[in-house]
Amino acid sequence: MTLRGVAVGALVTGVAASLVAVAPATPPGANGRIAFSRSPDASRSSGAIFTVGPTGTGDRRVTRARSGVLDTQPDWAPDGRRIAFTREYADREYELWTVRPNGTDPRQVDPGCPAGIPETEICEETEPAWSPDGKRIAFFWSYGKLKQVRGEEWIEVGAIGVMDQDGANPRQLTQRRRPTTSEDHDPAWSPDGKRIAFMRWNSTASPANGRAIFVVDADGTHVRRLTPWRLEAGDHPDWSPDGRRILFRSGVSSYTRSNLWTIRPDGSDLERLTDLPPTAELFSASYAPDGRWIVFSTTGRGGLPDLFAIRPDGTGLRQITRTAVWDSAPDWGPR
Repeated sequence: MTLRGVAVGALVTGVAASLVAVAPATPPGANGRIAFSRSPDASRSSGAIFTVGPTGTGDRRVTRARSGVLDTQPDWAPDGRRIAFTREYADREYELWTVRPNGTDPRQVDPGCPAGIPETEICEETEPAWSPDGKRIAFFWSYGKLKQVRGEEWIEVGAIGVMDQDGANPRQLTQRRRPTTSEDHDPAWSPDGKRIAFMRWNSTASPANGRAIFVVDADGTHVRRLTPWRLEAGDHPDWSPDGRRILFRSGVSSYTRSNLWTIRPDGSDLERLTDLPPTAELFSASYAPDGRWIVFSTTGRGGLPDLFAIRPDGTGLRQITRTAVWDSAPDWGPR
């Protein structure tokens, strides 16, 4: 389940399950297959990681879990040998896993709770993103007690963490003071590995409930905001493979009336890429490794999301998947 954007499994009842599906950053290279999350219906109470060719052919199932488990938020390792993903349960805390693209050798890679967090408090890791050298994974680290904000429940701490690719040596980069006034989600490494882009979501900070894209140095220093609060930017930013632009979705408080935008890493040259119908639902997006295409998820066949692609200038729209199920959270992998 989701508490104002923070996944806490089934520890709290009465909160609707999140439909958020995000895609991490894309390292430069030749275009390979696209990893994504496929669910049988709009409830997204279960689902698996699939891959598909860039033209929509040859879809393959990668992960298999018991009924009631949703595998989502896939991210290719830079060498294409593994895919990291979030495993969401209805009855316990979510987990981070990696798997080979053929579905073999699944491994849980949770780093565990920060030091001093008792078992009675929430501790969960989601939204994995490989570093460009493949040695580390950034992730969303939520932990602590629940707090009430404007009559709604938030987790006490929501931060960007970094760990070794096997879950060892975890380190918290942002939101070091507890309790926090904001939560940091959706990390994405820059292609040179020196910075991490993420979405900050305000709880009690001003503007209340505001969302924007931020960037932090990989050592946790120099946190700075890139997008204006009015855009409600988020849903996992993605760096272009040349590192010159950051892709994101606007209007993240709603999946309708949203569009894709890009901005330079210094916060200049804000550009809108899409002009979708106001009734269309838009989800996350990912650059192709060669930087010539962007894959994203939006309303398709039967009113459920399919995968589409456009060029970085917003032209050349084409549909990739055409299914009667829910296809989202695409990440374009290397070849």
